[in-house]
Amino acid sequence: MGSSIKKIFLGFLLFILAITALASVLGYFGANNWFFDLFSHFKLQYLVIFIMGCTFLFWFKKKRIILIFVPFALLLCVDIIPLFFSKNKNTTLKDTFKLNSINLLISNRQFDTVASYIHRKDPDIIVFQEVTSLWHIMLDNRLANYPHRKTIIRGDGFGIALYSKIRFTSIEEMKTGSDEVPSLLARFKFNHQDITLLASHPPPPVGTYHFEYRNDQLTKLAERINSTKGELILTGDLNTSSYSTHFKKLVSSTDLIDTRAGFGILPSWPTWFPLANITLDHCLISSGLAVKSREVGDFTGSDHLPIFVEIGLNHGKFNN
Repeated sequence: MGSSIKKIFLGFLLFILAITALASVLGYFGANNWFFDLFSHFKLQYLVIFIMGCTFLFWFKKKRIILIFVPFALLLCVDIIPLFFSKNKNTTLKDTFKLNSINLLISNRQFDTVASYIHRKDPDIIVFQEVTSLWHIMLDNRLANYPHRKTIIRGDGFGIALYSKIRFTSIEEMKTGSDEVPSLLARFKFNHQDITLLASHPPPPVGTYHFEYRNDQLTKLAERINSTKGELILTGDLNTSSYSTHFKKLVSSTDLIDTRAGFGILPSWPTWFPLANITLDHCLISSGLAVKSREVGDFTGSDHLPIFVEIGLNHGKFNN
């Protein structure tokens, strides 16, 4: 490589690394600013850029410059590495129920693809988001083996539904947040234990207006969770990533456990740009539950991938 080309490439590389460092820091100031909050979601991408960039710097024998960017990479690892470890992961669980959370996308017309995926995975409970009147009809026609249902139809992307093979002891609509986007609260028994399932889909936090509504809904969800007795599951497209200040606040204030912990990052959105994939679709559980498996599903025509979780009781807790 010629010296002039080498200098141009090195300058461009340093520019990219500097921008990445800035972006990685801005995300930590997203508690009160929707724009800065957006930068918190792409920590895996930042880390990949740092690793690739520092590899080139090492090749160019610029070891001292590498030391500038190492602290930024290590700071990212603080949030990323814990997703690969969990005390509530138990792959030997024998008695479990399977849960799917699927953001359908209101403009999606791949009805048979969605139904085929569900029949293949055979979940016991399904949470649907972005349920319209058309999706309601199409799901009814294709999922007759899920007799226990509750559907709230909306045309604005915030329709929500629960389909289940397990009988609910109760199920109700719950308005959460200032904009009163509906959530669903269902209760059922599993191996004689009471379990509450909370399904929610807060608005996307783009702009101050929706950012505040999203945060308010997460706060209201936390309040309801903390007032609920027994084991609990919160699932849905929460429109926040695992790294956001507001997601961390939700988890810490409720003591819920992210089911992806122990299984990796498992990003689910956007399907149309995999390099930018982030973790918007979540399933959180209380400490009395354990996770046998957790995965993202196949492409079903939506901008989100489905998430699939196999859950059982945490016998260590109930045996103590």
